[in-house]
Amino acid sequence: MNQTIEALIDKAINETASQEELLKLEEHLLGDSLVRERYLHAVNMHAALRRQFVSRPESITPESITRDLPGRSHLGKFAGLSIVVACAACLMLIAGTFLILSRTRQVPAVIAETVGAYRDSGVAYVSGELLDSGPMTVSRGIVRLDFSSGASVAVEGPAQLDLVDEMRLVLHRGVVTATVPESASGFVIDTDSAHVVDLGTAFGVSVSHAGQTDVCVFEGEVEVSTPPVGRESQQTQLLREGEAIRSSKASNSIDSVAFESSQFENTWPVSSGVLQTTGAIRFVKPGPEFHPGNYQDNENIVVFPEREDVLPGEEVRVDMVDPGVYAKSPYREKRRLPSDQRVTSYLLQLDAYPEGKNPDRRRSVRGQITFANPIVGVITMDRLLRESEVIFGVPDVSYPSPRTIEPRPAGDQRRGFDSLTLAADRRTLLIELQENPGHLDQVRVLIETGN
Repeated sequence: MNQTIEALIDKAINETASQEELLKLEEHLLGDSLVRERYLHAVNMHAALRRQFVSRPESITPESITRDLPGRSHLGKFAGLSIVVACAACLMLIAGTFLILSRTRQVPAVIAETVGAYRDSGVAYVSGELLDSGPMTVSRGIVRLDFSSGASVAVEGPAQLDLVDEMRLVLHRGVVTATVPESASGFVIDTDSAHVVDLGTAFGVSVSHAGQTDVCVFEGEVEVSTPPVGRESQQTQLLREGEAIRSSKASNSIDSVAFESSQFENTWPVSSGVLQTTGAIRFVKPGPEFHPGNYQDNENIVVFPEREDVLPGEEVRVDMVDPGVYAKSPYREKRRLPSDQRVTSYLLQLDAYPEGKNPDRRRSVRGQITFANPIVGVITMDRLLRESEVIFGVPDVSYPSPRTIEPRPAGDQRRGFDSLTLAADRRTLLIELQENPGHLDQVRVLIETGN
């Protein structure tokens, strides 16, 4: 959502919206399915807050919702909404009250996403759950925790950890990856043998059953130190992108090791905003080796995270916005994303190469990828890929060309064309690519940046 719409939703939550602003929000809700989706997502979040703070269930009716709420006369301004959206508006106003209460209580994190994640008791974790300070166990699956500080941590089970506050957790066992924005710089992950302090970065920490700690830095820098033991001096080491260390409680030392990020391959996609992939899709390993030319693959479409939470500052032309099957269109007819639309960018690529007894054989791969947030634009035309690289491309990376995909022309029954379908949920992309060795196809996917 752009900042104007986000501000309207926020004001509605906090009951500070004027009559004119409520009417504007109504107009956006009626006219844009993405706004409705974002609106209802906010409702779900605040409903979770309501469950957290209401001590006993109540019978809720439209009359009871409006009877005692300040600003209840504003509800009439939503008369043109559907019954579902109108009820959502009422629930959101109620939840706004509990949101104010939550600000007086320390709630360090919320469960943002889950991928088959369960507690030891067998109860599944659910997106939107608020987490208090204290112990947490993930018996299996992956869960992403969004801290109120802005830090995001993906945890892969089996794992045991303690949530201390919005700026610190203690990992006793398991694998985590963390992405930390500048606002949360200083975020800490402690283990029995290491004190890891973020300096504005993305990194991974794992603790084995034997208590061995591994730390890998994917981007930026972290500071690692050993816990103080008696009179022994504390060791401290600065780790930069592409570096790794290992420590153990027995040795009380920090040892540099070769950078190897394989153990973080499952959590890295989730912390990067990808919920699930099926078929022939492979997420690139985290680390500093990003370059499309480094990842030739005849069997998989490779996914590269590019830039996160980008404010373009100018309108961005895209090939595809609405759910459906991609078809070519002239440049002048391309849809445009607004300049204030914050997005995160991913590059999907099939780069075929000669291999085996039939090196010139045409490669055909298909797969499906689901993102945590809605897809707001898909780019595949050569000209649009080049234009968008100025905004979303990774610095100092040379992108190849040509690379556009070739969808089936209308009425053509021949085999061998590419296919790109945006599902109705706006989070899932179905892809089938056909490519000859020595050539490549690329698709840039722009995802709505989450709050």
